[in-house]
Amino acid sequence: MSQAIAPRLALDHTGCIVRDLSAGASRWERLGFTLTPLSRQRGAVPGREGFHPWATANRCAILGRTYLELIGVVDPDAFNPWGRFIERNEGLHICAIRCDDADATYAALSARTDALQPPVPRERMLDVDGETRAMRFRNIFSRDERWPEARYLVIEHQTPEYLWQPRYQRHENGARDLVGVTFVADDPATLRLRLDALGAAVALRGARGLAGMLPGGGMLHVMQPGTFADAYGFAPSLRAGMHAMAVAVEDLNATRALLEKRGVSMRATTGAVCVSPEHANGCVAQFVQDEETA
Repeated sequence: MSQAIAPRLALDHTGCIVRDLSAGASRWERLGFTLTPLSRQRGAVPGREGFHPWATANRCAILGRTYLELIGVVDPDAFNPWGRFIERNEGLHICAIRCDDADATYAALSARTDALQPPVPRERMLDVDGETRAMRFRNIFSRDERWPEARYLVIEHQTPEYLWQPRYQRHENGARDLVGVTFVADDPATLRLRLDALGAAVALRGARGLAGMLPGGGMLHVMQPGTFADAYGFAPSLRAGMHAMAVAVEDLNATRALLEKRGVSMRATTGAVCVSPEHANGCVAQFVQDEETA
């Protein structure tokens, strides 16, 4: 990968997919996240030209430089590009990496792997100061048959000011940024090529896991099921995939107090609070102290 591209690759967001968007939003709001209004997803539809509404909509928790995306079905009769993921399990299925220029990034990444597809345009509508505006992206999607444990995408934000609105960035739980995600695999080494292709600096975590830091920020972990259960206090589902997200918060003690007050099932460890998949839409939501506000 060219050194001009690598520094600009950073963790951008996770995508959590659920069957009932309303119920899923209520769970995340209970954790203290402020969510954007419902926004219908749009994109290419097989056999039709142009952009069309999909079966799904999303609501997002907008953080400092990152965000958490919650996706759910709102029109079961429409085309649903996420159908197989929902059938597989509710939870984290999208790992999004941010880049500055999709074309230049694809040229660099495709020299290292053939598991990524050329950039395609995407858009969705969102209220911006009382007016409906089209947010635009260019996405490089992974090929599911090559990297089946999750949908990876490298995203170029063309209208970032529409998404990162200050009114959506204030959260009761003090959330500041998404700082890491964790995958589960029987053999973590099988995912090493993904981390290498994305330019993550990979380090061994004992004999049972990997940790890769993206050049622009954000950690990608890979653990065996038993290691995951020891680390987070909750066993992952039986399927390999992405099962935890780490969010840095302004004051970890205040976040823990909020969750305790609301009766959220969690496990507190040194330096972290882990919310159970039952209360976090199928994944472990780990809260850690933000180093800038420690």
